[in-house]
Amino acid sequence: MVDKPENDNQITKLSSYFDFKKGFVLCVLITLFTVSVEGCTEQAGQIITTAANSSTTTDSSDEQYRYVTDMRGVQVKLPKDIQRIATIDDGFVEGVLTNLSEVEKVVSVGSVGLGSSSLYQSNITLNSGTNYTFSGGSNTMCVVNPWLANVSCTESSSGMTIINYEKLASANPDVLIIRVGDCSMSANDIENNNKKISTIKSLGIPVIVLYSPNNYNNSGLNTMRDEMRVIGQLFDKEEKTMALADYLDNTEKMILDRTKDIPEEEKVTALYLGISSKARQSGGAGYVSGIDTPESYILETVANGRNAYQDTGSGKLLNAEQVLALNPDVIFLPTYSGYHPPIELQDAMYYQNVQELKAVKNKRIYSMPYTPRNCDRRVEYPLDLLIVAKGCYPDLFQDIKVHEFALKLYQDVYGVDRATAEEIRSAQYLDWTVEYDF
Repeated sequence: MVDKPENDNQITKLSSYFDFKKGFVLCVLITLFTVSVEGCTEQAGQIITTAANSSTTTDSSDEQYRYVTDMRGVQVKLPKDIQRIATIDDGFVEGVLTNLSEVEKVVSVGSVGLGSSSLYQSNITLNSGTNYTFSGGSNTMCVVNPWLANVSCTESSSGMTIINYEKLASANPDVLIIRVGDCSMSANDIENNNKKISTIKSLGIPVIVLYSPNNYNNSGLNTMRDEMRVIGQLFDKEEKTMALADYLDNTEKMILDRTKDIPEEEKVTALYLGISSKARQSGGAGYVSGIDTPESYILETVANGRNAYQDTGSGKLLNAEQVLALNPDVIFLPTYSGYHPPIELQDAMYYQNVQELKAVKNKRIYSMPYTPRNCDRRVEYPLDLLIVAKGCYPDLFQDIKVHEFALKLYQDVYGVDRATAEEIRSAQYLDWTVEYDF
């Protein structure tokens, strides 16, 4: 068993209050089960998808408690000294908690992906008959906090979007932090999310709701700052989380400054192409991201490129003919069903029908960091920004080596040493940046 780490905040240098009565919980669970069997017709409260820019904390008349306003605008009563934290997200919350040196209080997680590596294995067969297998990739939290694999996980064996409420209640958390927009709480499934939150509240567990960038069409990544602020307020560490937000923002500002003067006629066209066996089995070439997605925000607003796919929507499946018609200058390969190296698109037998693409012939293809079970941006999002910007405009970023940038980011945000940072980089399948001195 791996011990929980002691974390120092590198950037800023850079019993629970709810005494669960087991009989009550059991009754509630029986009731919930009954409601579920009968069709669960109870109306849950409406979730309003608005960023709580003015999130606040208010002291309670009881000195042991305080009120924190979450991103729904709901004031949630919480103990001032939170000792037991439950999460339902894909690593963003744990990443911020690591930076705040509060992650050791996590007693329950909502994603198997936070504790397991090699959820996906990529098998590639080239035209020459050569086979490649890629495995061992993981969420950054698997490397930074490997002990998370041993805490209670509320993801149901029936599927990642189903919560094991009995496990959650047994964890007896002081607070549950939910991130809407991650895999288990889809941004597009508001009614189901409301039911889940209503059910959890009926267990007597205080719920803090965060809204990830997936909840805001075309609104960019700035709402992550609000997410960090709320997390900081839980521990009276808002100043530290704002320092973290500022640190992460610096990459975006640097890229914006370097790309702001690119004339319209010189903008590079690029396409996020999520290639996977599932796409091929469905008769497509890959999944693309529309102009109203965080991916397009990174490409068009930050990097000042042009999304080759000018429609809306996320995860749209295109066939080979449609991709050929778009014919982008650059292609970025997200991690749909595992890691996908450029050579797969350039030389795999099953992608011969797209190998006349301009980006393929010019070998302007870049793999994105590995994000297993991750449906939205995490703390490491500056790496996504930099890979996209440098992929589009390599001459503007010659002085920046992504492989070194990654190590510094991991060290600064998570307080790990260089050797651990190198482990994270490998787990994120970014060793290609070393190989190509990218």
